[in-house]
Amino acid sequence: MVHAKKIILHVPVKYDTLVSQSLDIIQSYKKTFGGTNMIESLKALHADWKETRSIILGFLEELSDADLDKILPRKVLNTIRLQAYELTLFQRDIVNSLTTKVVDFGDEYLYENWSKQALAERMADLDAQLEKLLETLDGTEIIDYFGEKRNVHQIISVMIGHENMHVGQIIAFCYATGIEVPKSISEPMALEG
Repeated sequence: MVHAKKIILHVPVKYDTLVSQSLDIIQSYKKTFGGTNMIESLKALHADWKETRSIILGFLEELSDADLDKILPRKVLNTIRLQAYELTLFQRDIVNSLTTKVVDFGDEYLYENWSKQALAERMADLDAQLEKLLETLDGTEIIDYFGEKRNVHQIISVMIGHENMHVGQIIAFCYATGIEVPKSISEPMALEG
């Protein structure tokens, strides 16, 4: 850790006040314009990610526990809740790969039925980790994806594609099992019924 000495400046404005005001201006700019230290191409992917994730969070927020646990015509991930849980495992492994430079999904996922709140909190935590890591990347990072070398953009695209695949499955399962797709999801996507 580097220890800096406090420098005393003889100016009309206190240094601490000037720094504080500058930080406030930067934070205000970031809040207003969504600015981060992320490169533009990763900002675009991150925006796509947040849009896709918001759909999953919409299902978690608006569907009843009974609908989240309704048995779907699928093996293993046969409830919306289990699909949401699997998405946290997949994202965890993708986020880890940004540091390790190797995508490792492990031997087998063990699925758990978490509460809506626990799932939403885990997703928020993973999303914060993702954003923080993306801010440190320059876009040239190469990650091993099952022996294939892929750049970081491709890896984030894999994660977005995986989440979108589940969104499509969840919508199809809702139609097949009589679960009403929440209006906050169906209207922006121009879905019928």
